[in-house]
Amino acid sequence: MASRAVIAAIVVVVVVVAVFGVYAAWTYPRPVLNISQSFTVGADVTTQSFTVPAFDGSVDVKVTIQSGGALWSADIASDNSTLWSHSAAQGSSTTYDSGWMSLSPGTYNFTFRSLGAGSLQATAVVSAKGGFW
Repeated sequence: MASRAVIAAIVVVVVVVAVFGVYAAWTYPRPVLNISQSFTVGADVTTQSFTVPAFDGSVDVKVTIQSGGALWSADIASDNSTLWSHSAAQGSSTTYDSGWMSLSPGTYNFTFRSLGAGSLQATAVVSAKGGFW
């Protein structure tokens, strides 16, 4: 009798650990969009869609300027509504990080714009996460 109780307890622990492990792997922070662009003189716009997976509810935008100087802006939109935006006048290399913000699972558009008399080399990465991270 005691051995059946021990086996049942072990099975319960293994199932709980497996469910927790699958949830942790599914919601671990990971990139859902990665754009690398080299903008030249004038105005340039790049728009790309991305999906926030089920069980994820937070996104982070990281824009890295490798070189150049220009005005740039980035935004996340759904339908015709802007949910997040940031703009900056850039004169040297730097990294901007939005920090984690709530965004429901679904499909969104990310737009990156530059305007200037110089060139700009930039990388924009949108990451999604969920759960307890």
